[in-house]
Amino acid sequence: MDAAVEVDNLTKRYGDKLAVDAASFALYPGQLVGLLGPNGAGKTTTLGMLSGLVRPTSGTIRLFGQPLQARASDLLRHVGLMPEVATFYPYLSGRDNLRVMAATYGVDARQIDGLIEQVGLTENAHRPFKTYSQGMRQLLSLANALLGDPDLLLLDEPTNGLDPHGQQRVHNLLRKLAARGKAILLSSHLLRDVEEICERVIIINRGRIVADGRLDDLLRASARILLRTTDDERALTLLSAADRPGWIGNIAVEDGRLVLQAPPEQAGELSAFLARHDIYPVELMPQRESLRSLFAEVTGETTDGRPGA
Repeated sequence: MDAAVEVDNLTKRYGDKLAVDAASFALYPGQLVGLLGPNGAGKTTTLGMLSGLVRPTSGTIRLFGQPLQARASDLLRHVGLMPEVATFYPYLSGRDNLRVMAATYGVDARQIDGLIEQVGLTENAHRPFKTYSQGMRQLLSLANALLGDPDLLLLDEPTNGLDPHGQQRVHNLLRKLAARGKAILLSSHLLRDVEEICERVIIINRGRIVADGRLDDLLRASARILLRTTDDERALTLLSAADRPGWIGNIAVEDGRLVLQAPPEQAGELSAFLARHDIYPVELMPQRESLRSLFAEVTGETTDGRPGA
C-alpha cells in the first residue's frame, strides 16, 4: 500500500530562519495522526508544503506514491486543506460560499447539503459568512475541505472555537472518515482532541520532529516509578545490573529519589524484587505519563507556550 504522504528530509527556510528542519515521516490511508508542537514550531509551514501552498527549500514530498512537484495539479485534487484561519466571501451565505468553491474545484455541487449536515451547519447555512462565530467558520472550512471527497485531509486546528457538542461531532466525523480509508493529518494545540481521536502523534519543535509513534507506545516509554528504599545505594546497584528485570529501563537519581523508566503496573513486582534482596520501599510512586507531560518533556514547553517543568 502506497503512503498517502511520504516526506524525506523536508526543509523550509525563510531567510535565516529555519522553519522546518529535515522532517521525515509517512502517513497511510486510514490513519488519523496528530501533529503537535509549540507556537512557531513549524506545523502550519509543514501543512503548507504538503498542500502545495509553500515551496520547500529542500527535501521531497510524495503523495499517493507520486512526487508532488512533478504532478501537483493532479495530486492536489485528492487533498482537502482546512487552514487555521477560514477565509470566505463575507456577504455570501455558507451554502453559497461552498457553491463557489465547488465550481472553482470542478466538483459536483450536489454534495454540498450533505456536507453541511455532516459538519452540523444546517441551521446556519443560509446566513452570511460575516455573521458566523469562530466555531461556525471552522465548520464551514471543514465542509470546504471535504468537497470532492479527498483521500488526504490536512486539518489545522479543526475544533478551535467549537463548543463541546461541536467538538464531539467533528471527532465522530473524523473517525468515520479514517474508517473509510481517508488519511488525516490533524494539527492542534488542544491535546485532549489528539488524545481522544488520534492513535499516533508527531511532535515537532523548532522545526525538527522530536517524537513520532503510536500514542500508547510513546506514553508507555515515558512512564516511570519514583522510589526511595531502606538502602538506596544497594537498590541503585541492583536495579542497574545487567541481569535486572527486562521491564526496567534507564535509572537515575533525582531529588534524593531513584527514578526508574518502567511501566507503573510493575510497581508491585518491583517491590517484590527488592524484598527478595532484603531491600524495602519507603516511597514507591508510579507515574503514568500524559500527553501534556510528554509534550512538555520533549519540547521544553507547556501547550500555552510557558517553559516546561
